[in-house]
Amino acid sequence: MTTKEILAGYSARSWRFLVDRQQFVMGKREGSYFWNLEGDRRILDCGNGGGVHSLGHRNPEIIEALIEALGHLDAGNWTMATPEHLSLHDMLVASAPTPRLTRTVATLGSTESIDLALMFASRVTGRRKALAYRHGFHGHSGLAALVTGSDPEGMMKHYSLPTNYGEFFGEYGSVESVDGFINDDCAAVILEPMNYETFEPARTDFLPRLAEVCRSRGTLLIVDETRTGLGRSGLLYMSSHYRFEPDMIVLGKGFGGGIYPVSALLTTQGIYDSCMNQSAWGYQSSLAGSPIAAVVAAKVLEIVQRRAVSENVVQLERALTAGFHDLRERYPDVFAGAWVLGGIAGLAFSDETAALTVKSELFKRNVMCHSVSVIKPRCVKFFPCLTSDAAVVGEITQALADFAAEHRRGRRPGG
Repeated sequence: MTTKEILAGYSARSWRFLVDRQQFVMGKREGSYFWNLEGDRRILDCGNGGGVHSLGHRNPEIIEALIEALGHLDAGNWTMATPEHLSLHDMLVASAPTPRLTRTVATLGSTESIDLALMFASRVTGRRKALAYRHGFHGHSGLAALVTGSDPEGMMKHYSLPTNYGEFFGEYGSVESVDGFINDDCAAVILEPMNYETFEPARTDFLPRLAEVCRSRGTLLIVDETRTGLGRSGLLYMSSHYRFEPDMIVLGKGFGGGIYPVSALLTTQGIYDSCMNQSAWGYQSSLAGSPIAAVVAAKVLEIVQRRAVSENVVQLERALTAGFHDLRERYPDVFAGAWVLGGIAGLAFSDETAALTVKSELFKRNVMCHSVSVIKPRCVKFFPCLTSDAAVVGEITQALADFAAEHRRGRRPGG
């Protein structure tokens, strides 16, 4: 089938949003790039499905690990122990950002891990509500949907879901904004170690102070590292940039290397025993934690902890920082502030009208960004593959410079 035929089919009998959003069908994909179906156009991927392909498209080591596993394994039987799952558990515990996190649960995806974390919090505290950042994102189904409150990405209003489970604070980085919501019915606070809508990292004192408040109120702190974990911030966990101790951490997205669905929840022994070992059916899923998933996830965890990968992320951070600084110097009427941490990058606009077209204009120039914020500061965000050569930053900045020059011309009379 051709691109035109596939898009017409989607328009007629599938999800029209995908056609309206991106007139594109992927063909070949490799490393930091993917091509159109016809193979005559190459795109630099700085969205990576939110981080699914952090180690590049079709990473050969991950594919090799999967093929080898398929030679002698299948999904197994969830009622039986496997050496592969136990090995992954031990790797995760050894890598945890705090020694409190000594227990893990594997799931099929991060949304399922969020569900599980919230259920654990309710059981341990005996409380019913969860508190989340209004512009955070944690998933589109189950309890995860009930703690995703943004208008553009939330599901509650669209599907008339219950609104009495999740509460939302509006100012990321402000403990005072959170404090008033933590009461005797608040089981957990869940958030990412960055402002998801703008990609700005949490301030140095925010998460430690929030952890103290939660602990003093008997509320658990869940950190969603779905997008920020596995080396994305320059450290294995973005939480490690801050001195605090969460009660649970969620990993996902890149844990399957873009090849196989797998996620994980890390938690304390006390929470785990209360939720998993005091009931025969503490948590079950037919395919979650399968030996194949464990093999793939273990390979990903091994790769992202290599010195070569972390050093490459440092090079990406330096190149992006320098490139964004240059763009701000050359186009101060278009670009304002910038923030880069590892492979997490945001570039804000001094002219907010630029935010309306930047994503599509970059795609025309063969660069796919992650997204554009819907709140202030309006900014364009990037998630380059962590294995990308720092030279790709030149492609990003050139596309941004071409966009800025065209945007500047368009504002001039007769431009």
